[in-house]
Amino acid sequence: MTIPDWGAVTTPQAQDALTAIVEAFIGPKWDKLDEIEGRIHCIVLSGYAAGGRAPATADVAAAAGLTLDGAASVLRRLSGRDLLILDAGGRISGAYPFTDGPTEHHVEANGLTLGAMCAIDALGIGAMLERDVVIHSACRHCARPLTIRTRCYGREVDQVEPSGIVVWSGHRYAAGCAASSLCTVQAFFCDDAHLEAWRANSPAASREGVRLSLAEALEVGVAIFAPMRMELSPWIPTI
Repeated sequence: MTIPDWGAVTTPQAQDALTAIVEAFIGPKWDKLDEIEGRIHCIVLSGYAAGGRAPATADVAAAAGLTLDGAASVLRRLSGRDLLILDAGGRISGAYPFTDGPTEHHVEANGLTLGAMCAIDALGIGAMLERDVVIHSACRHCARPLTIRTRCYGREVDQVEPSGIVVWSGHRYAAGCAASSLCTVQAFFCDDAHLEAWRANSPAASREGVRLSLAEALEVGVAIFAPMRMELSPWIPTI
């Protein structure tokens, strides 16, 4: 799997945001991923796409033809790579771009509502599933509800409310976990004024990043998650 698709980003701002995400997170996590790790990772993502929530370890084991202990061992390895999140009991609670945890971002796709880790993840789910989606989120500054509809199988912005939505793509990655660091600084805002107000009152680490138009942020999401579609195809149900 070749992640990201650099051809999907067309502006310097989108390229800068994608470069920062790759350098902080994507590149190191995919190095030397072995065949069974890749297979289990795809099964987990497919489980989210099919059911809207993380699959149980037993279901992952059955799909992969492994014992329960064997599947659990691989899941722990993937967690160590920060490709998925396990809870205290060893159960899957997230796999980028999806999460079962509390989140601002919810994506309607295939009759399901999927939780997304961050704004960029929410924008990438449509292209990953090759489906138009509806994203429900909120302005990080004022908490106003935001709605984004896509077209062209999730690759273009269609209808937006409010009309001035922008995205902040922060650079902070810490403690080997994007969910608790990088994802917290990838956020939607009503407009540039609300983004700047939030930045003015945020810690210095959160102020490092790139301001993206909604179309640019969608390009970044597509670049990261659309390539996963080919890997999902042996596992994902026909949708």
